[in-house]
Amino acid sequence: MMSCRTLQVYKDSDKPNFYSNEKIPTNIDLADSLNVVTFNIKKAEKIQLATVELQEVEKTRNVDIYLLQEMDEQGVKAIAANLGLNYLYIPIVYDETAKKNIGNAILTKGTIECPQKLILPHAKWLSKSRRDVTIGEVNVHQKKILVYSVHTETLMMSRKNRLEQLDAIIEHASTQMSNYKYVLIGGDFNTLFTKAGNRAVKKFTSGGFDWGTANVGSTATAFFGLLKPRHDYFFSTGLKLINASKIETSKSSDHYPIFATFGY
Repeated sequence: MMSCRTLQVYKDSDKPNFYSNEKIPTNIDLADSLNVVTFNIKKAEKIQLATVELQEVEKTRNVDIYLLQEMDEQGVKAIAANLGLNYLYIPIVYDETAKKNIGNAILTKGTIECPQKLILPHAKWLSKSRRDVTIGEVNVHQKKILVYSVHTETLMMSRKNRLEQLDAIIEHASTQMSNYKYVLIGGDFNTLFTKAGNRAVKKFTSGGFDWGTANVGSTATAFFGLLKPRHDYFFSTGLKLINASKIETSKSSDHYPIFATFGY
């Protein structure tokens, strides 16, 4: 996707990151359910529109955690400020053509602790670009949830290498299961074709994770609307799906915001 651009890859395991716990948590009381959204906002190009759309979602759905991909820090801060959220944003590359960082974020009405950056294996052949996962311990409803905001590579990388990126996420999360009752993994897995999606689902379900968005269907548009792939997913442990849906009225990205409610 960015193969012709000039990129600087951030290879340090702990920087740069942009992190705020300044907002007073608004969901500290016990609750029976958890509302979450994952949304790839396409290089943070239409942040004002995305913010308005997410504000509309918030009016009726009271979202606890947002997972955002292809973000820059200005976009993360703008959405966090408008929705009254704390955030963790960790970029993986600086796009010198667009003059911005690109990476994944976690935003929440709770607090975020233990920030981590998981650099996924394999660089893209031409640009040497990398992908990463932003990981944080989110504290909501008097519960600790280990949260992963994911963006894996496109078909520009071999199937073997893309599957090894999934293996890296599953391996990391599996090592944390003894420490966390609740694990939430969500984001853009770039599964353009059905077989790729099925492989991703099989990887996670075989690893002990539940697939929370099985009934959502396509989650994005591609090739000028000719394809409608299922790119975006939630996988989890310790959480039981109540419902999930996509917000097809969104115009701020080529992905739809994906909403899900889980019971504890």
